[in-house]
Amino acid sequence: MAGRRWRRILRAGRLLAAAALALFSGGRAHADTEGDAAPSPARVVVVANQNSPDSVVIAHYYMQRRGIPDKNLFLISASTAPDITWTEFVDQIFNPLREQLTAAGWLDAYTSNQRDSEGRLRYVFFGHRIDFLVTCYGVPIRINNDPARLAANRGPAPRPEFNTNAAAVDSELALLAAVDSTTTGPLPNPLYDQTNPSAFARGLVVRVARLDGPSPAAVRGLIESALAGEAGGLQGRAYIDMGGPHPKGDAWLQAAGQTARQMGFDTSEDHNPGLFSWRDRFDAPALYFGWWSWELAGPIADESFRFPPGAIAIHIHSFSGEMIRDGTHRWVGPLVARGVAATVGNVFEPYLEFTHNPQLFMAALAEGRSTGEAAYYSLPALSWMAIFIGDPLYHPFAVSLDEQLARAATNPTPYSAYAVIRQMNLLEEQGRLNDAFGTGQQLIGRLPSLALAYALAQVEEKLGRHDDAVQRLQGMATFEPVTRDDLGLLADAARWANQLKELDTGLALYAHALDAPAANDLFKKAVLPEAIALAKLAGHTELAHQWDAELFPLTEPAKP
Repeated sequence: MAGRRWRRILRAGRLLAAAALALFSGGRAHADTEGDAAPSPARVVVVANQNSPDSVVIAHYYMQRRGIPDKNLFLISASTAPDITWTEFVDQIFNPLREQLTAAGWLDAYTSNQRDSEGRLRYVFFGHRIDFLVTCYGVPIRINNDPARLAANRGPAPRPEFNTNAAAVDSELALLAAVDSTTTGPLPNPLYDQTNPSAFARGLVVRVARLDGPSPAAVRGLIESALAGEAGGLQGRAYIDMGGPHPKGDAWLQAAGQTARQMGFDTSEDHNPGLFSWRDRFDAPALYFGWWSWELAGPIADESFRFPPGAIAIHIHSFSGEMIRDGTHRWVGPLVARGVAATVGNVFEPYLEFTHNPQLFMAALAEGRSTGEAAYYSLPALSWMAIFIGDPLYHPFAVSLDEQLARAATNPTPYSAYAVIRQMNLLEEQGRLNDAFGTGQQLIGRLPSLALAYALAQVEEKLGRHDDAVQRLQGMATFEPVTRDDLGLLADAARWANQLKELDTGLALYAHALDAPAANDLFKKAVLPEAIALAKLAGHTELAHQWDAELFPLTEPAKP
């Protein structure tokens, strides 16, 4: 069905182009193309809604921070509501942008006064010179289904689940340079899984990114997170949350995690149906890929939780982008509120095959592409439900690991230890355990970090230095201060100590986490049962009773 849509578009384009070239001698067959050149601020077009003062402010803020020329700003006069009708979309957004961008030379086209059956201006396009079109907070997000337009659709009957013209505004704007056709159902993205797409394919698609979120302050945070991540290089851990209802989704996530590991990222995987919980390690999630939960849960749901600078977080769910301007519900809005630099979502039901593929997204980043490039490399469908939120120019790996390590030795940041751990993992993968240990040991004096201490303890155990590993764990049980992000790490270290048959060390680690001022009731409720079980196993009945007394009020049913 979607393939027939492109064939109609291309057939109409050829007929219209032939007619135009007969009228205008010297017409170009294609617009200028940039080939495989890296995206440039000079070729980013920014769209703001002049009816929303915050939209214009965000646009100017982003353009100033990225050095985008003033002439690249285009204003529309549109509804400020997140949801709009098809008529509003065509009259207030699509047609005005098609006119303005063509007049300014961004779209290479012969103009006409004709309109297609949807009311869109019908031009003859030969390409465009836009690297990215960025819509800003205040620009509508979703186009609601229009049954009347569906009834008027003269194309082939789609599969029932695709018989809708509901869509993301950004996904329809991606077709600004394409000859128009029916808006029903998804349209294959010619850039999907294409390492070197043809100039013709690039000319068909205007890649669209969005700077949006629960508030203007959160959107500015989104921009700043990307800039900080690019300046320092992405540092932290990777978290892969599987356990969804379809094997394909789990396979995608597992492959994304494999790429992260190959890059040296310390990686945690959860194969259970639930999400990462308060009992799990969840420190410094620079990369998060998960799926199939309506709402956030565990430590990530805490409104005080913050991602590291430059973090990229994707949670696949049918309605993850349904409420972008809500910082509490669904996924996209809360992720932006908590400091991510880039994420994706779906504004209506897309079906799994038409969501962003996290495996390809991660693969593109690993190859050095920007998040905007990764978004369109990993997106199977246009004219559908998906959106990309973030600065499309953001390159999370613009700074090499070697440079991160050099900076860690001279000018460390709170996340520098994770660059060291990444290098240790790469050395260990090469079988160079002694070098891995030496790398971490050399820098831990400058980088006091529970994460680095834990990594060193694990390498020491692999080197057969059990007593040294245990001593390192015991040192972790006295480390101060313990932040909220450290709680799950300490619990994980306690479990590992238990596996090593070092029960007292495990208890000391549990106690240190549970006694920390950062330990909230949710963490205690999740971890106390296992701590109590270990205390009983180790014969510390008094400690077990003490922890039982702490757990009881946390599990007691609320009074009516």
